[in-house]
Amino acid sequence: MMDDTDISPVPTADGVTPSSSDPVSAVEPGSELEKWRALSRENEKRWKAASRELEELRQEQMTDQEKAVAQARADARREAISELATSLTEAEIRAQAASAGVTVKTEYLDLGRFLGEDGRPDTELVAQFVAGHTQPVQPEFPRLMGAGYHRGNGGTASMDPDELVNLITGGKII
Repeated sequence: MMDDTDISPVPTADGVTPSSSDPVSAVEPGSELEKWRALSRENEKRWKAASRELEELRQEQMTDQEKAVAQARADARREAISELATSLTEAEIRAQAASAGVTVKTEYLDLGRFLGEDGRPDTELVAQFVAGHTQPVQPEFPRLMGAGYHRGNGGTASMDPDELVNLITGGKII
């Protein structure tokens, strides 16, 4: 019988032995979904770090004129997004509400609350807000007399002429 301490890491199919700091090894064995999620998160972190480093290198190599042009572009982009941010947020709320089958009124909402750091609608915040409105709004139509079949209103259940005469005269003989 083997002890648990005698088990050494087994190389994967590509020949790489997972280390103890590897996020995949921290996930319980057999959970394929968690393994891929952890790999995806790790790759995303690496990509963001590499993108930041690349952008810093580009910024260092720019001339003063190129830096001014880049700053003007960034300012114009921020201004354009801020002008459209509320309508984008409102559209996102309405789209998610429609897919959830609910109606959400946006007239009195502070739509700036739903913006992310980049000035665009934060879909997770919008999803949380829409999830709070789980009851679908059903329109209430007024009961109209003479429009359709009505039961229990003290009238007659049929169109029998004798019943109609009794209804009109109140049961009295004319």
